[in-house]
Amino acid sequence: MTTAQRRYGGRAVAERKAERRDRFLRAATRIFAERGYPNCSLSDVCAAAGLSRRQFYEEFATREDVLVAAYDRIQDEAAAAVTAALTEAGALPVGRAALTTVLTAYLNSIDSDPYRAKVAFVEVVGVSERMERHRRERRHRWAEVIDLAVVPMSGPEARIAGVPGLAAGALVGAVNGLVDEWLFRQPRPPIGDLVELLVRVADSLIERQ
Repeated sequence: MTTAQRRYGGRAVAERKAERRDRFLRAATRIFAERGYPNCSLSDVCAAAGLSRRQFYEEFATREDVLVAAYDRIQDEAAAAVTAALTEAGALPVGRAALTTVLTAYLNSIDSDPYRAKVAFVEVVGVSERMERHRRERRHRWAEVIDLAVVPMSGPEARIAGVPGLAAGALVGAVNGLVDEWLFRQPRPPIGDLVELLVRVADSLIERQ
């Protein structure tokens, strides 16, 4: 029997480990959003999770590691939401309907709790060179999704305008900038208003024969 298969209190070690990691990520996302990442110590993260520093170091090496992991989970779950929305749509939508489906799913996932957007678009900015490189890699991955998956749904022979990667990057930048502005509006406009604006931006970047 492997360590991961051992059971304590009727639960596998791997299950308990996953639960602890989830608690750290949820706690970190909340307090980084509420107080700001620079204002939160490792001890604050542990206290918010109700777990010890020893348990923290079993999952992460540094406070920045838990920020990276929280950011990645937000982006991964948004990507899963986009995939699920397209699957649930049945026959793949085309044109503006496809853009609306993708952007609505993405933004609804980001807005699914009051903390995700603040962490994903504000607290990760300028933390370190490592974090900036990681953010850029994630932006490139979204740009690839736009180029390879979203644009083909925009119509026969549709293609992104200009140099490959740059126009998709412009859309990703538009999403980031608009969400950042939206975060600090009181009251916040409905997600549908953001989607409507972004669909117009996205559609203007797609050329159709």
